[in-house]
Amino acid sequence: MNQPTSTRRKTSGEGRKGNVQTANPVQTIREVFGYLRRYKGQVFVMKIDDALLGKPLFSLLIKDIVLLQNAGISVVLVPGAKQSIDQVLATYAVASPIHGTTRITSHEAMPLVKLGASNVTNVLISLLSENEAHGVVGNWVRARAMGVLGGVDFLQTGRVEKVNVPLIRNMLEDGLIPIIPNIGWNVVGRDYNLNSNELAVAVAKALEATKLFFVGVESGIPVVEECPFAEPGEIKSGYFSNLDPAEGRQLLADFSEKIEPQHRELIALALQACAAGVERVHLIDGSKDGILLREVFSSAGLGTMFYAKEYDHIHPAGAQEIPEILRIMQPYVDAGILVQRSAESVGGELDNYFVYKVDDAVQACAALRVQAPEKTAEIYALAVDSAYSGKGVGHRLVSYLLDKAQKSGVKRVYLLTTQTSDFFMRLGFTVAARDALPPSKRDAYNTDRNSRVLVRNF
Repeated sequence: MNQPTSTRRKTSGEGRKGNVQTANPVQTIREVFGYLRRYKGQVFVMKIDDALLGKPLFSLLIKDIVLLQNAGISVVLVPGAKQSIDQVLATYAVASPIHGTTRITSHEAMPLVKLGASNVTNVLISLLSENEAHGVVGNWVRARAMGVLGGVDFLQTGRVEKVNVPLIRNMLEDGLIPIIPNIGWNVVGRDYNLNSNELAVAVAKALEATKLFFVGVESGIPVVEECPFAEPGEIKSGYFSNLDPAEGRQLLADFSEKIEPQHRELIALALQACAAGVERVHLIDGSKDGILLREVFSSAGLGTMFYAKEYDHIHPAGAQEIPEILRIMQPYVDAGILVQRSAESVGGELDNYFVYKVDDAVQACAALRVQAPEKTAEIYALAVDSAYSGKGVGHRLVSYLLDKAQKSGVKRVYLLTTQTSDFFMRLGFTVAARDALPPSKRDAYNTDRNSRVLVRNF
């Protein structure tokens, strides 16, 4: 699931395709294997709303979480406990008012808050055990008092101060699923009630998680029809499919009065997580069968996804960058990986070229030639400055071109390579016969180079 700076979530890998899933079961299986390879060893943090506990398919959601762990993904659970806490407080007739979206936790209410949180974690541990997984609850969060804000004393409501990353990582390495409840302690042992959403973001940031999930009973952020980036499909479904940081900030700045407080909180927290390096934040309805697996392993998601922009450094090449393009390509030419190109040949196709540029330094280049009638496109002239090799620059550049091709209506992207097929195969390309090339390219094929043909279908 990737996307360029000016696009909506329609991409190779992690993009949306509306709500239409691929009809080809073999391609779906291939897609799943690609995601498995990508996410193995990565950390996913999941905030689970306790409103799901009474839903008929909640046990299947937990089963799917265990499947992710069995696939080599490290999972950390942060259970929400609002509903359970409300029930316990009501049983004992103890008041604990909500101010905005934050509970004011009195000394009298605190033991009941901990009881409500414990009830939720016990359910999760039982369901994990049923699926032969091992959940562990522990004191891994140091907290501090929220204090007095705007004249309101929040008493024993707190904020996250520090997450014990080494301990959590040790448990993940041992194959355990850490469960982090909404209770934290300060350095002298005083306990605090924490906002589960804020806690999930803090944990995701501390663990450098690849994904953060808010699994609740809604399908994401309700669409605001008046905003300029609301698409027809989103308006029809009633929820945003995806939001980039600029769009999220615009929602909060220009349409705040049209957004419910709990959704404003989630938008702000998702933006915070993305800014801290979490690649994707997903808001999904956990009551739907298979929603988690579909969100992880399919390009047809059903929630709202926030994403950190990966392509801010990718730009169309300008004439002033032609010398740098030639410089970066030359070692590849000398190694027989690329064919020799002149400044004139690059200039003649400059509209096809893109560069990865940081602080005016060109780190990589690549080109995309779209053949609209055939609905095909060719990626060529990919080269990365040796100083930046192995840093994911080539991966991001190719992903950008794949996304650009897909949005152009292309159904197949192909390329010719003599020595880099392994790199492209990691990005979803497969080796194909020469017949897979469009006729014009097939006729121009250089038999002396005998390049391999690689293709990726959408």
